[in-house]
Amino acid sequence: MKALIIGGTGVISADVVKFAIAQGWDITLLNRGQRNKNIPPEAKFIECDARDEGAMKKALEGKRFDVAVNFIGFLPEQIEQDIRVFEGKCAQYIFISTCCVYQKPEGRWLTTESSPLRNLNSLYGQRKILCEETLNRAYREKNFPITIVRPNWTYCLGTIPFIFTSWRSPWTFVDRLQKGLPIIVPGDGQSRFTITHAADFATGFVGLMGNYHAIGHAFHITGDEALTWNQYLELLERITGTKARVVHVPTDLIVKLLPHLHDDLAGDKAVNFLFDNTKLRQFVPGFAPRISYYEGVKDSIEYLRARPELQTIDTDYVANYDKVLAAYGPLLT
Repeated sequence: MKALIIGGTGVISADVVKFAIAQGWDITLLNRGQRNKNIPPEAKFIECDARDEGAMKKALEGKRFDVAVNFIGFLPEQIEQDIRVFEGKCAQYIFISTCCVYQKPEGRWLTTESSPLRNLNSLYGQRKILCEETLNRAYREKNFPITIVRPNWTYCLGTIPFIFTSWRSPWTFVDRLQKGLPIIVPGDGQSRFTITHAADFATGFVGLMGNYHAIGHAFHITGDEALTWNQYLELLERITGTKARVVHVPTDLIVKLLPHLHDDLAGDKAVNFLFDNTKLRQFVPGFAPRISYYEGVKDSIEYLRARPELQTIDTDYVANYDKVLAAYGPLLT
């Protein structure tokens, strides 16, 4: 079975590529070649800008795939281009959407694939909804063979998933813990959130690749562990052997001071979000998340500790932290 992966070297896609190859897939990656060191030797590679329709058509001329996957589609016009490029060239087209498309807060305690798609606090989620609508229309009107996959927060080795952390330099958060610096937890820290390891995500995702019955369907793929942010922080304390100086700051205040975090907090991580993976298990019976947050993050921190070159500090993140603490500190006295 042959699959084309657009992207393929990111936080989620790299583990998908690795697992697909282990399952015997013939994998070709298409991207701009800026992360060549992350491409497995077993994978083929096409250097091409996926935003250039003419270059895409030329690069894929005469080629056909059982599956085409787009990990870097964010706008409906990009999806419309993919439909033109891949019509007649693949038996299944998988689009990576996001769980940010779901209504928050959800009216039921568990989110399913039939939950309303409406997130007024996430522009990212709203754009992904438009992408999904474009694909569903193509499926209805042209029989374009779509499958939609919605990840929630998914992390890989070397990253530290926690609310209000630096994505550019994960070590920054570890450094704060180890130095006993204040750790901000938005709200009271009691909201529950689902975090998934990329290796677990990959097992569910590859099970959908080439799965004829998955065409026309949408699936979210998440872990089964859903702890509160206070519980996640307790696990981080155990892993690092530290005691956090926790400062609970109202989410509204954080996003007022740091508007760029509005979507990430108010539209996602500061809201209770639990998932029912029953549908995925019906189509991929072998799906069973096995990497707990404790195990996955412990491996990540050990990975960072063994690589001094990755122990950098995100100064912008530190400045944002200081800005929030400076504004909220007087309110505590």
